[in-house]
Amino acid sequence: MEHTPNLGLKKPGPTDSILISEINENMDVLDAAVSELQKGSASIPDLETADKTLAGAINEVKQESSTVKQELDTHSGDMAKHNQFIHEGKLHQIGFGYNPTLGCFTFSIREVI
Repeated sequence: MEHTPNLGLKKPGPTDSILISEINENMDVLDAAVSELQKGSASIPDLETADKTLAGAINEVKQESSTVKQELDTHSGDMAKHNQFIHEGKLHQIGFGYNPTLGCFTFSIREVI
């Protein structure tokens, strides 16, 4: 009798006879494999995360994306500072825009009070 390459299930040929107990053994192997997948506890070596279980990898990616979002929110809050400069002791801000009527970009410098 042959066996499947991944789970080692019994694979009867056309002339093999099979017992109910052998079918039940196959079912137990399948049940255990599916259960690991449902729980997220099966190890997946190809994952590029520290945790190789599906649930752990998802949580790791979720935490990392939350950290990136927090950093982006902080950076976005500081955006006004990116286009500021000091000239003759006064703080100025550069503004860029687009004027659809004129069909061109606009540029302005104003003193920040």
